[in-house]
Amino acid sequence: MIIKKNITKDILGKIKILAFDMDGTLLDEKGALSPVNEACILRAMEKGYYIVIATGRGYSAFPADVLGIEGIRYMISSNGAHIVDQHTHETIYSNLLTREAVEAAMPWIADPDLMREVFFHHQVYADRHCMEDLPRYGVLTEKSQNYVRTTRKPVEDAVALIREYADQLENINLLFPDREKRVRYWQELQEIKGLTVVSSMPYNIELGGATTSKATALKALAEMLGLSHDNIMSFGDSTNDAEMLAAAQVAVAMGNAVEELKEVADVITRSNAEDGVAYALDQLLGL
Repeated sequence: MIIKKNITKDILGKIKILAFDMDGTLLDEKGALSPVNEACILRAMEKGYYIVIATGRGYSAFPADVLGIEGIRYMISSNGAHIVDQHTHETIYSNLLTREAVEAAMPWIADPDLMREVFFHHQVYADRHCMEDLPRYGVLTEKSQNYVRTTRKPVEDAVALIREYADQLENINLLFPDREKRVRYWQELQEIKGLTVVSSMPYNIELGGATTSKATALKALAEMLGLSHDNIMSFGDSTNDAEMLAAAQVAVAMGNAVEELKEVADVITRSNAEDGVAYALDQLLGL
């Protein structure tokens, strides 16, 4: 483990919230929660830590082995668009796209070369014809293809769906067969007022509201709990985790994280294939 700043016992003693990205972080390379990480989470909850899941997944796509851990109360979904309280089954926070921003981005969203995934009402919908040809859009592995097919509801016209529910959308995920076009669209979409533009894969762009992010949602949750930046430790692996790590007193990047995340992290732990979450929590907090 690489520790890049002086993290004192006093700093660690103030940590109350442990926030985890899922894919590439809490989950292993097969997309499963390992027994080692699960046991560590259970020990953390026994010691009074709040466990927060913060992911780009829609709430309906959360894996059963995470949802099934009794005691995990707060789930941040769709890159910070919602917080769901597992105890009450209520959405306690929302930060959605506006119709104005969606309409401004429609010339890019409606590009017929793209695959669209539409997140709203805790569900995810995708173009049916695109789901029938997932490798074209960069979804190459059997694991990734199975994930898409089991968590997305196919629709005939995702663009029409976006137009109809433009003021209720959590997130729009665009998948590109052309990487050069993705780079160009990334730059152009960032110029549109009212959009947050992030990515978790080399072939996608994820569009959220102007202030929608895991970090904003995590800060809001901390305030609800009477806590602050000083009380948060965050874990992540991708560029869409960067703001969440910046919002934490202790920022932990996985060994498999992208380089730009490792550069801004306070700690670099083992990879998700090596139970890096549990390893860091043991080394830093004695869990």
